[in-house]
Amino acid sequence: MKTKRLSLSLASSSRGSTLAPVVVMMAVASATVGSVFTATINYARNTRKLAVQEKAAFLADAGLRAALVKLNNGAGGTISLNQSRTYFSETNVFANMTWGFETRAFETNGQVMVASMGVYGQRRTDVSARVALSSGSRSIHALFAHALYAGNTEGNTNYTLKIGGTGSAADFIHGDTYSGNRIELTGDSSLRLPELLYDTDSDGVYDGASELWDESHAVQVFSNPLTQVEFDAFEASVPSSGTYANGRYDFGEAFVDTIGNGRYDEGELFVDLDGNGIRDSGDEFTDLNDNGVRDPGEPFQDYGNGSYDDGEEWTEDSDHGHHGKRINGRYDPPGGFWKWKRSQSRWIWKTDYRKGGTRYYCTDWPGEDFEDAGDGVYYGGEPYTDQNGVYDPGEEYLDDRNGRYDYGTQAIGDITGMPTPGPGQRAATGGDAPIAPPDLAHMYYEVNHGGLEPLDGLPRWGNDVAVTAADYGSAIAINDDSFPEHIFLRNPPNSGSSYVWNNGAKIYKRTYTPIYNDAGGRVDDYFLEDPTDSTFNSNPSDNRIAQNDSSRTCTMLIDVKSQDNAKLYYVDGNVYIHSPRAYSMRFREPGTRITIVASGNITISDEFYYNANYPANLQYADMDSTVVQDPSDALCLIALKNPNCAENSGNIYIGDRQFGTGGSIHAILYAENDFVDNNLGTVNQQFISVFGSMSAGNEVRINRQEGSGSYRTRLDVTLDARIRDGEIEIPGLPHSLGSQRSIDVDSAWDMVPGTWFSWSPLG
Repeated sequence: MKTKRLSLSLASSSRGSTLAPVVVMMAVASATVGSVFTATINYARNTRKLAVQEKAAFLADAGLRAALVKLNNGAGGTISLNQSRTYFSETNVFANMTWGFETRAFETNGQVMVASMGVYGQRRTDVSARVALSSGSRSIHALFAHALYAGNTEGNTNYTLKIGGTGSAADFIHGDTYSGNRIELTGDSSLRLPELLYDTDSDGVYDGASELWDESHAVQVFSNPLTQVEFDAFEASVPSSGTYANGRYDFGEAFVDTIGNGRYDEGELFVDLDGNGIRDSGDEFTDLNDNGVRDPGEPFQDYGNGSYDDGEEWTEDSDHGHHGKRINGRYDPPGGFWKWKRSQSRWIWKTDYRKGGTRYYCTDWPGEDFEDAGDGVYYGGEPYTDQNGVYDPGEEYLDDRNGRYDYGTQAIGDITGMPTPGPGQRAATGGDAPIAPPDLAHMYYEVNHGGLEPLDGLPRWGNDVAVTAADYGSAIAINDDSFPEHIFLRNPPNSGSSYVWNNGAKIYKRTYTPIYNDAGGRVDDYFLEDPTDSTFNSNPSDNRIAQNDSSRTCTMLIDVKSQDNAKLYYVDGNVYIHSPRAYSMRFREPGTRITIVASGNITISDEFYYNANYPANLQYADMDSTVVQDPSDALCLIALKNPNCAENSGNIYIGDRQFGTGGSIHAILYAENDFVDNNLGTVNQQFISVFGSMSAGNEVRINRQEGSGSYRTRLDVTLDARIRDGEIEIPGLPHSLGSQRSIDVDSAWDMVPGTWFSWSPLG
């Protein structure tokens, strides 16, 4: 009925004519309302979706910034999702339960990249950027700028850091020295005097641009070479005990120009046909007396050599760079420009510069135009001193300028026995500003980087590899080099038969005394040895450092794999560098750089050498801490106080209690408690030579008995200045405390402009 009635009314032309438009309009209105309602819902949904995506993008960008902070603190650029949430602990704007970011840093095609994934709810945004070292500042604790440091945390008013000895047994320290109480210098030993400081506020601390200083021993800058006589006179005026040697020529150091073939007839002239400045077969000279050799006064033609030499005229380049980068009063070769760095009193070579937030590169800049004149130099014949005004590698120089203020020898108490200050020096008498030891408790070395970041953790906190009893079970050795812990033996036998077989490795008995904690439990002992390496338990002569040595410097190798390099190893126990089958060790791969933190003591009774350049035909009798040249490795050893061992932990023991052997130690050493001697004073222990640093939070107590048949063991330490100079990064180094003096490394990781990438749309 309803259907029929409806159809009739719609069909009627007389009574249904006004109803049809009404029904149609109602249908249109209904559709319009539905469309508006649907559009509103879709708009709201898209708005929420965009807002969620924007939060994810915000978190991804925050991850990039946080990873840069991590990199600049030396802790790597990896941050977990859980760690990221701690950065926002004081905010409540994130309503969704799932939010945060994850980051990682990696190298590809020689470039360092940082990738960050931002997550909010079900939305994810991924971004990455290339990063590079640029200008900036990173802070490292000042103790790593000291060759010898004793913090005296216990405040012992009777403590004295003693440096002494005579003849070949005399101690020497190359680098800054600090004591938390007194320093006593006796005999023929030597420490470095401070540099001349115009201390305007009398606080004994260099305060940057507000105060002035002069380099040690040299109140003048040498820009031209000296004659041999002048150089010898200057060198004689400088006490060797005060010279700060960084092992390289720095602008302003005194030098004598001696490069050539070593033979020259004074005044002889020649035609330098190939422009190399050397008398070659075919070069012409006028032989006035027909004796076949060039004599004084005989004329020659001096051709140019195709390269700029000092004294030649040049035209300043005003076409390249902003604000006359090359108008500097010095010839600029291709690819950059010279810039005078006032803070270091030296010229530095620049291949790029910043302007308005943009980095400009100079690689395509040509050299400045110059007049290529002859240099009037002839080589061949008689000894000579060649003064061409330019330092060349291999020439003799006096290393006394490194472009920074060096503090020398400092102490809270008094300093006695120091030599009379020379030119450019001030007296070292004590009463200096304190340098407190680092706060190791908040470095959280026992916590792995992959866990939740401690809220009060300091920069570079945590470990990359935890070496614990759980890794070994009942095994002594890990004979699988895919595990980074394989470089340690755990609890090798110290009694019974001479050796045991364990996990495929032959483990020899050794002499050491286990330590027990306050509850009576044994503290595990870990020995730095590598059962996976072919040199294990051997003394390979082909790895010797000293050429006349058949045993002591023949190094057993430790093979740290590339994926396990540049990491911090936290060892839950004591660490030993002590082998019954070898006298010394070294890393197999040059460039290995690791930090080992021991929750207990560290004992060093064998030698440890870096891969480095050593003097040709080096003899063992000439070994000391100064022989290391261009090292590629870095080993940092930190002994932490074990909270369960109140009586004996946090110490570094030097020497071999069983045999009295020892010698060279190439490492950065820090004991939270003390340095302690182990059977020093025997004929087999003639020296302890540390290339790196020797630092103790409390006391350096290296007692060496003399007389009654004892042989005084010399202590010599040469600072490994690569950390101070920003040349290397070592994982896990503690940073400075508050406003206390620190090492400021003038380079920091930053994003390279134009390399920011996103592979998730923001809409």
